[in-house]
Amino acid sequence: MSHSLLNNHGLSTKPTGYWRPGKPASYGSLEIPTCIGEETCDYWENYYIQHNRHVLLMFITWGLIAFILLVAAFITRYPRIGNRVQRQAMNDEEESSTAKKGSTFQVWSASCRRHLLPKSHMGILLSMTRLQALLVVLLFVYAILFSFIGIAYKEWVDPTKQPGHRIGFNEFVGNRTGCLAFALVPLVFVLASRDNIFSLITGISYQNFNLLHRWVGRCIFIFTFAHALLWSVELGFTYQRQPTHYRNKGYLEWGVCAAVLATYLILHSLSVVRKRTGYEFFKKTHKVVAILFLGACWGHWRKMREWMIAGVVIVFLDRAIRYARVFFIHMNWASSERGPFGLRSFEGTISRHYDAEDNIDTLVLRLPKATVKYDAGQHFFLTFPTMSLFESHPFTPASVRGREETGIFYEQLYIIRVCDGQTKRLAKYCKDAGVEYPMPSVCSGPYGSPNVLDEGAENVQLIAGGTGVSFTLPIAINIVAEARQDRRRTAARRVDFVWIVRRKRNVDWIRDELNKLKRDAHFGGVDLHIKIVITRDCNKSEKEVESTPTSPVESVSGVTGIDIEKEIEIQKLSAEKEAMATTSSVSSAGAEQETDWLQDRHPQVGEIVKRFWEQRCIRGRVQVLACGPPSMASELRGAIAGCNVPEMVKRGEERGAVGYHWDAREY
Repeated sequence: MSHSLLNNHGLSTKPTGYWRPGKPASYGSLEIPTCIGEETCDYWENYYIQHNRHVLLMFITWGLIAFILLVAAFITRYPRIGNRVQRQAMNDEEESSTAKKGSTFQVWSASCRRHLLPKSHMGILLSMTRLQALLVVLLFVYAILFSFIGIAYKEWVDPTKQPGHRIGFNEFVGNRTGCLAFALVPLVFVLASRDNIFSLITGISYQNFNLLHRWVGRCIFIFTFAHALLWSVELGFTYQRQPTHYRNKGYLEWGVCAAVLATYLILHSLSVVRKRTGYEFFKKTHKVVAILFLGACWGHWRKMREWMIAGVVIVFLDRAIRYARVFFIHMNWASSERGPFGLRSFEGTISRHYDAEDNIDTLVLRLPKATVKYDAGQHFFLTFPTMSLFESHPFTPASVRGREETGIFYEQLYIIRVCDGQTKRLAKYCKDAGVEYPMPSVCSGPYGSPNVLDEGAENVQLIAGGTGVSFTLPIAINIVAEARQDRRRTAARRVDFVWIVRRKRNVDWIRDELNKLKRDAHFGGVDLHIKIVITRDCNKSEKEVESTPTSPVESVSGVTGIDIEKEIEIQKLSAEKEAMATTSSVSSAGAEQETDWLQDRHPQVGEIVKRFWEQRCIRGRVQVLACGPPSMASELRGAIAGCNVPEMVKRGEERGAVGYHWDAREY
């Protein structure tokens, strides 16, 4: 808007901030018509005041997002720092016999978990926790306030054009909703990225942002159509004839195109539609259509292309980091036993295990020479070049990498449940059950939080359903291994390992790992209790009852007592040395195992958690880590919320603070 227009027609608002003198850059190169009459000049003055506010609120939105990120980073990072300091203090000094009152942060955390962890009871938000539902509600409350605050709710009449009514609500709320949709576009792309800055700052895994990604996308969809509806009413009914400077700009065509693409993205992301079309088709088309949506928004209003450029940068940066991970993992810089110089996939083997009674296939993938570093509980995206170069799927290793200082790396073991898509093709590739077939694999990762375990928790319960054991087993192995190396390295002293499977023979998947876990627990001073819950088998023989050991010296799952005694003799000196390094009683440590036979019933995981908390958690903080079907998560959250008692934490009883981590597998 030129200064001559301001002077000639009495407009008092001068272009500031995002506006360049003479040309409002962010909202298009508009040729401002000459004001005829006081009412028309008043309209144009409000028009530019409103646009300045729109842009200001867009940046305020991102300022608020940055503030929320910093708060989330403090909440997630502070307990880990506090745990390290607290554990160091306990190692340097003798443990005080008097109970200390819980910190304000611990009391606050227990209170939040008690009230926000249970299942929501709010209509369409039933599948969420109360915390997740609260975040979604706050998102829409903010979006609604954003749309209506500071709007000029007036009506102006242009006598030169009939009917010529300009409605402030239609135009300015319409523009505000469009601006909000544009401002949220970079956010929805960040939340969808595997390698995103939010995870780097907060330490929260990208999987936990999936829910916000879906609901921010729905918010964009709603406000896109609000923008289109309000301007359609304005230009089609109240004002009718479009101003000359709007003609032949293509904004209408591109706007309709963006709305159609947004509709496709939302409808196809619904679980009902996604199941019908298949996940692979959904994933590929979703990415392509999202890029096209960015282009359509750019064409709709080019002078606000900065927000679309940000979205494009996020997409390609995420891809670049992903390919860089693969390159550095598989690049062989010098000739070695891995092979000559160049990019090399990990040579592995895959076998199929068929359950005829349940008609279920399970795959076991082994990568014996994988040298990539990762922490227990993290996962990789695997690509199988012999199947497809353009498909990757997330899998969690059911093993723990070897220690870096010794140069020894354990093989990566994956337990994969066969569904549709690529896992089904892998099952067809393994023609004969129980036979190992070569399977070169390409890894990208690791992904997921490297610190899922609360370092200050003395009581840890690990619950897995089926192949979810690939998440909990490495954590159990890691706890026991650290305790065996140096008991001061981990606070965990009581570990409850619960595995829910259909058949007793499913235990064969990790039988060797469980045997080693039991033996190591004895020497590490860890009180380990293993509970196998079998939901389908109903006949329990006497032989199976006797094979459930209560001591690491007894016969364990096919390993004789003589064999274990030999290993105990071999490790006798190291065990004595470890026993002298701690004040814990070895006599109370060791492994116990029990088996529950449910005879075609699902277990009550909530009762399992409560029993562990009431009977085994005598002192110290508690944490529950779990992985399995989504239905199990809801019951777990309700039980864990009930075990969080802020009043106990205030009195110094740390067992009243029960942490929780769910390994999300709902993609």
